[in-house]
Amino acid sequence: MKDMLRLGTKDRRKYIFISVVAVLVIALITVSVIAVQLRHNKNAKKKNMEETTVHTMMVQETTEEETTEEDTTQEESAEVVDKEVVEDFFENEISTENEEAFELPPRQLTDEFIPYDGQKREITCYGDSMMAGAGSATEGKVNGIDIYGWTTPVTIENMTNIPTHNLGGSGEDSSYITFRAGGTKVYIDRDITISETDSAIARIIDEDGNVFKADDYSGYGFDYDPYPGDMYINGYLCDVDNAEDGYVSIKLTKGYAAYDNTADYSVVIYESETDTYSRQGADIKAESDKVTEHDIVIKETESQTSDEKPMEKPTEKPAETSGVEKVTISGGTQAMTRASQERSAKDILILEMGSNGGWENDYQQLILQYDNIILNSGCKYYIVLGDTDDPADSVDVNQGEYGEDGNYVGIGDTAWEAALREAYGEHFFNTRTYMIQNGLTDCGLDTTTDDLENFMKGNISEQLRYDWTHFNCYGYYSKGIGVYKKGVELGYWC
Repeated sequence: MKDMLRLGTKDRRKYIFISVVAVLVIALITVSVIAVQLRHNKNAKKKNMEETTVHTMMVQETTEEETTEEDTTQEESAEVVDKEVVEDFFENEISTENEEAFELPPRQLTDEFIPYDGQKREITCYGDSMMAGAGSATEGKVNGIDIYGWTTPVTIENMTNIPTHNLGGSGEDSSYITFRAGGTKVYIDRDITISETDSAIARIIDEDGNVFKADDYSGYGFDYDPYPGDMYINGYLCDVDNAEDGYVSIKLTKGYAAYDNTADYSVVIYESETDTYSRQGADIKAESDKVTEHDIVIKETESQTSDEKPMEKPTEKPAETSGVEKVTISGGTQAMTRASQERSAKDILILEMGSNGGWENDYQQLILQYDNIILNSGCKYYIVLGDTDDPADSVDVNQGEYGEDGNYVGIGDTAWEAALREAYGEHFFNTRTYMIQNGLTDCGLDTTTDDLENFMKGNISEQLRYDWTHFNCYGYYSKGIGVYKKGVELGYWC
């Protein structure tokens, strides 16, 4: 019995021992498995981190390489050139050879320079969007002065301290600018009897008898004058409105035109700034013009002295009510834009046109348009501005980047510029070449390698451009400085 108990106890101990060993083995195996898994996870995580780091470094290196290449390209394209290099470029590398000018038309006007008479005058600028200032609403400073929105006329006025009128019209061609400035003569085709309240229907015809119509009979432009229909006819300021079938409706402009000026051939001028009315003798005829039955004879005062009695002003403002006496104006009487009488006939003229066409790609026609403005206005003091488009982008199909010899034009005259220089002599201002040589310096801007490449082709710096044709405020500022210098050269201002 004891032996059997002893055996059972021994077996029980053995079983317990085996059980403990088994548990220990299982625990050891479990720990080992966990350790291996942890080690694997750690290695995997380390590997992932290393791969991520390498990828990040590669991306950074690639980005740095791309950025470096991009920055290098930008630096190369906008690399500032030393002043000495620029001077050497203009002295030795850029072309200064002029292209041959086109043949001038038979003309009444010559390029004769008439010394300025010293009389106090204002300045009027006629042109298209380049005169109006499209693109000038850009940021810019010159010598600490904010030139945001500066146009060429604004610059001229600031430089001269002379009132300067901007009569630029965006999109206008040379033929329309010629009409606004007084270079195209038009007439009423029949007798009319009108008052401030009673209108008459007529046609306006040109010198060839063709019906003429316009959107802006005043000549000032819609942005400048709220009364686009005002024209002077036989000394009366009339309101002209388009009607159907080529006709116009004409009546006296309400409030300030009901004077019969035929006796002394003066024009009643309404000064909007002072709200006054005056009789202003208007020299609208060139000495070489022949008087025809259509012309209103304007007496030219050869000279004025301090002893002369000033022209009398109307004693009272015309009534602004109905019932003004009717007047009759004969057919064949010239109708003149208000701007041509109030501005062209007495101001120094700055003229710029042609980049929108209107001259049928015929230099002779363009030159005659300029001539007619000057002759019909009677203005002896004027400046004609050259085109500012890059030669390859010009409306003129006869010129491009290359001259006839295959070389770039550089700062030599294009055929267009050469024709204008021959036609107007000292009165001609080559805007394009001035701005190539002086534009960046005028504005305190650095010259770059890109600029030199453009200059070689005859192109103006893109730093002065708003788009492919218009300037930004820097461009208009420099252009105005150039015109100011030309006026000093001609003795028009100091």
